[in-house]
Amino acid sequence: MDTVNKIINEISQKLAISIIETSNYKVLYEEASEENKRLNDLLIKFNDVLDSDQALKELFDETAQKLEKE
Repeated sequence: MDTVNKIINEISQKLAISIIETSNYKVLYEEASEENKRLNDLLIKFNDVLDSDQALKELFDETAQKLEKE
């Protein structure tokens, strides 16, 4: 019977560790998804601003090209 208890204890510990790791990855995934959404919203805002002013867009594109060359 002692062997059975040891096996059950080992399985219980491994299950607990797996649950903790899974929960940790789920939280990290959710945080990354929220950050991704925030950044996408910000990018949309930048694009909307650039689309609203052609001169600003041209200046942005020109500056971006200069930075890419460096």
